[in-house]
Amino acid sequence: MFVRKIKSSKGIIEVGKYGIDRIDVHENHTATCYTAGGNIFRAKVKKILNDDKVVSNSKNHHKNLY
Repeated sequence: MFVRKIKSSKGIIEVGKYGIDRIDVHENHTATCYTAGGNIFRAKVKKILNDDKVVSNSKNHHKNLY
């Protein structure tokens, strides 16, 4: 499930801030975060803050068509 904003053990992670392009939350309360530079990292999800199903970053809409 793709979400826009989560609260994790690493702080608040939001699409569009600090190069985050996409956040994919899994059923076992872990999230895979994809950055603009192609890096991928995982974080443990404490709470989903924004679940409006909008996953495209408007500044980089040509890069991430999900």
